[in-house]
Amino acid sequence: MRISIRLKFSILICMLMLIVTGIIFWFTLARVRKVLTKEIELQGELLATMIALNAEDPLITSDDLYLARLVSDAVKNEGVGYTYIIDNENRIRAHNRIEMLGKPGEQFEPPKNYYNVTRPILLAGQKEIGKISIGLSLYRITKTTQTMQLILILISIVGLLFGIIGALALSNYLTRPIHELVDGVQAISRGEYGQVIKSRTNDELGDLTDAFNQMAESLKEKEQIKDAFRRYVSHQVAEEIFKDPAKYIETLKGVRRTVTIFFADIRGFTPLSERLGAEEVVSLLNEVLTNMTNFIFRYEGTIDKFLGDGLMAIFGAPIAHTDDINRAINAAVDIQRSIIEMNASRKQMNKEAIQVGIGIHTGDVVVGNIGNKVRLNYTVIGHSVNLASRLQEIASGGEIIISDRVFTGAEIDYKFSESMLIKVKGKEEPVKVYRVIY
Repeated sequence: MRISIRLKFSILICMLMLIVTGIIFWFTLARVRKVLTKEIELQGELLATMIALNAEDPLITSDDLYLARLVSDAVKNEGVGYTYIIDNENRIRAHNRIEMLGKPGEQFEPPKNYYNVTRPILLAGQKEIGKISIGLSLYRITKTTQTMQLILILISIVGLLFGIIGALALSNYLTRPIHELVDGVQAISRGEYGQVIKSRTNDELGDLTDAFNQMAESLKEKEQIKDAFRRYVSHQVAEEIFKDPAKYIETLKGVRRTVTIFFADIRGFTPLSERLGAEEVVSLLNEVLTNMTNFIFRYEGTIDKFLGDGLMAIFGAPIAHTDDINRAINAAVDIQRSIIEMNASRKQMNKEAIQVGIGIHTGDVVVGNIGNKVRLNYTVIGHSVNLASRLQEIASGGEIIISDRVFTGAEIDYKFSESMLIKVKGKEEPVKVYRVIY
């Protein structure tokens, strides 16, 4: 059986209140009873002492009439139930009940619920010549304690009711953040990483709420990185990014960085696709693009986007290497060599050969997640991107055209052609380019 923390807390508070109320109840009644008993005892002693002083001479002179008057006056006091005087021979000389006169003192049995006070009657304050006994009713104690019990019970009931209400309110106050945390955890399990819980208390629950919000924010950032990179980078690069997401989160927000941009395109694919069946077109395109992607991932590049029968990749974001230019050239060479091997296989199957043109340029770009809330793409923008695209456009099938900046930064064993000046769209001056010889 599941018992909620709220109910457990309420029960605990109520039990503690019952225990505390019971202790107060017992202590108060015991104190009242003690005080009243002491008061009755003092009243009895005072009254007995006064009668003993007044009964000294009448008892010696056998003035029983005076003794009877003393007894009669004594029982008129509030709470006095009986009074009697005995002499040295233990005979009752005066009693508020006439039938007890002359009888031995032990024949009188005091009624229950009476407090008995006995004092000696002394002759000249020294010799005992008799005793005075007074019985004071304990009814006042009983009545007062009963009244106190009723008052305390009512106070306890009212206090318990307020305690229950307070316990429920307090338990609700304490468990509300817990319920919110549970709802938050469930929301995160559904992938809703934007969950934020308002911190309501400045205590351990508040610390737990703050820790949850920090965790949610961290998961949100990690998920953003995963969404941005999982489809565009190699497994090794993804693992490196996920080790320290905070290090790369800035690249999602937009940073200016020097990267190497890589464009590749299948030459003459549009007319080729018109001669092939739809399934063969899709199969061929997937094979070529998969082949390109594998080599780009091998050198830890990032797929920026697929462009129909080609692709765009970058080397240097989100993870930058000192040899990104070399990595881009190596990927390009491996792609061209794999295309040669693929064409050899296609020739044996009497299929048309395919050609790929590649353009590479290094330059400054803006890197970040660009788009809207519905769709974001991790990409780069800038003039350098346009130039790399133009180089790819002028590259013939099987060629790798690189810019002067790539040529200058390359430290690789491949040979390059003599520089060529070409006119590209968007540039007023001719651009110096090279062809990679592989």
